Amino acid sequence: MEPLINVVKKIDGDRCTLALDGVLDYSSMDPFIEEIRSLEKWINNVIVDFSGLQFIDSTGIGAIINLVHEANTNDFEVELVGINEEVQMLFDTIGVFKIMESLKKGGN
Repeated sequence: MEPLINVVKKIDGDRCTLALDGVLDYSSMDPFIEEIRSLEKWINNVIVDFSGLQFIDSTGIGAIINLVHEANTNDFEVELVGINEEVQMLFDTIGVFKIMESLKKGGN
C-alpha cells in the first residue's frame, strides 16, 4: 500500500523545502513529523510547499502549528507556499497565520 503522503525534502544552503504530496491527516503525518525532527540545526528557513496537497485535517494542521512553534523555539523561519484557496480559508479560520505573526512578534 502506497503512503498517503509523500514528503520531498530539498536542501539549498541554509534553506529546506518540504514538498507535500497527498493527504496530511492523522493516519499519514508520521513522515512529515520525521522530516521536521530530522532538520539540521543549521537550517534557517523551512518552506512547506502545499502544491501537491490533496487534503489536510485538524491533525495535519496541528503538525503545521507544531512546526511553527518549533521554529520559534529553535530560531528558524517557516514559510507556507502553494496553498490552495480551500486550505487558505481553513488556515485563516483556525488562525494559523495569526499564530505565525504572533510568534514573529515575540508572542508565545
